[in-house]
Amino acid sequence: MNLGYPLGAASQALPSLDPGERLLWAAYGRTLNYDVRGLDPWGVPKKSVLGKFGSGAANFAGDMVSAALGGGDDGGASNPPSPQVIVLGEQGGIAHAAVRELSTSGSLSRLWALTSTRLLVLERVVPPPETPSKKSFMSKAIGFGKDIAAIMTTKTYGENAAGVPIARHEMVPRAGIPRDRIAGFAVAEHGKKKRPCLRASFVDGSGMDFLFDCDDPRQFAWLYSVTVN
Repeated sequence: MNLGYPLGAASQALPSLDPGERLLWAAYGRTLNYDVRGLDPWGVPKKSVLGKFGSGAANFAGDMVSAALGGGDDGGASNPPSPQVIVLGEQGGIAHAAVRELSTSGSLSRLWALTSTRLLVLERVVPPPETPSKKSFMSKAIGFGKDIAAIMTTKTYGENAAGVPIARHEMVPRAGIPRDRIAGFAVAEHGKKKRPCLRASFVDGSGMDFLFDCDDPRQFAWLYSVTVN
């Protein structure tokens, strides 16, 4: 258990549901990648750098440049972080269209939830920075001293502090796919490393693989069981 994690995903997701909508599961998934033709893992269109030599050479060169920059499949120091959710299919498909406005590198503030009516993506509302108030030098010094004392005497775990209940953050829907566009779910394996995942398939043939930083197929079997019940 990571004590720096926010409140449980289900507890965070429930307030965002509509009346009568039932939550099946929710999980944090901060990093989003793409396995979509014509896009790199970050969802950016691949560009040909040697088009004048013909499409075949250009595509080959583009793949080589992508690999050199960390966009290949073989891993590397500059590759994107291990994704929790991977978009599958074609550009403009249901999966791609639903999430293309989301950043690919998120944080623990993003969660994915499956409900009785939709697949939902929620993100934490980040409040604007506070306007600094005008204080006297003495007031600032006293406040600084109190802050230092609190830091020295309180154990912290990320945004959480010992003895302080983990707060529920306000979250807003950022993307969603209605259940009538979801063709089904299956426990599957993603990529050359055959990482276990829960795969959502949509009616147009596109889909999403949910990996959620888990390598235990039994966990995905359980997730599938609550998905279809």
